[in-house]
Amino acid sequence: MTKKKRLKQLAWREYLPLAATAATWSVILLSIGHADAARLLAAVVMVRAVQLCTRLATPMALKLRIQASPAVRRQSQRFAFICQTAALAIALALVALLTEGMKAIDQQKIAAFLPFVALGMPARYWRQADVRTASPYLRLALGVSGLVTVSLAWGLSWPVQLMGLAFGAREWVAYMVLRWWPRPPRIPKQSVNELLHFDEVARYTAILGRRLLTYRLTKSALAVFGPIGNAAARTSRGLNWHSRIEPYMPHHLGGFIVFSLSTLAGAAYLAVRSGEPAAMIVAAGVLQVSGAALNVVLMWPWLPDRDIDIQLGYDDDDE
Repeated sequence: MTKKKRLKQLAWREYLPLAATAATWSVILLSIGHADAARLLAAVVMVRAVQLCTRLATPMALKLRIQASPAVRRQSQRFAFICQTAALAIALALVALLTEGMKAIDQQKIAAFLPFVALGMPARYWRQADVRTASPYLRLALGVSGLVTVSLAWGLSWPVQLMGLAFGAREWVAYMVLRWWPRPPRIPKQSVNELLHFDEVARYTAILGRRLLTYRLTKSALAVFGPIGNAAARTSRGLNWHSRIEPYMPHHLGGFIVFSLSTLAGAAYLAVRSGEPAAMIVAAGVLQVSGAALNVVLMWPWLPDRDIDIQLGYDDDDE
């Protein structure tokens, strides 16, 4: 793809959603003030960190079976749903631990936001088990639905804590939009007509997680700049600029373990040392990097010696 086409694609898939997301956070700022908006952003990024840690790449396996026999398609969809439900249960347990941790360090408002934001997690996980909802325009659906839900909450004068519920509800609205008006799935070049097993899901998860770690590191570093930082990170990804720091990332299991644990410790240190909202956003961003690295560590036994050909689409990393 030429650079001109990449920029055009970014304009439709990234910058329009950016405008909707910026408008959403503008409404949140007007509704609850900058300090509580920063705490809500920290809670959202923390939930995202949990999602990255428990992520399973079932969409790739399902796409490869679009043209498979009906029996194989039914089995793969059912198995993907079971995998995503198990990952969701683990993720909700981790959110509960994070909530208690925030209470322990006297971050009561972030602790209050977390469960409400997490109410959108089932829609996020179950969407990964439904190939009919795969779309590169998920972020646009999320941005517009978020603007609608938070505007409604502002108009109804909801309490501060319930703004997290409005933010979490956007996941369900976007899921229903994509489910009711599905985009015809893109037929992959390869096709598989075999039953789906966890080894395949874990292998794709490890490969995709390893490939995307440098992008997620860049995105987390820019998270403090809000939607503008998010757009800058995704522009970097669209133009493949983030690959320039890939040689400096760990390439062995030991390095990944050290990297993931050190970033986890860094996030905890920032959260404990400073209770300022801005510091909590930075801590949440570091936690997100740790979650992405831990996901690779957990799936490392299934990582092949040599990378395999996987075509990454925008719907494969729907953040």
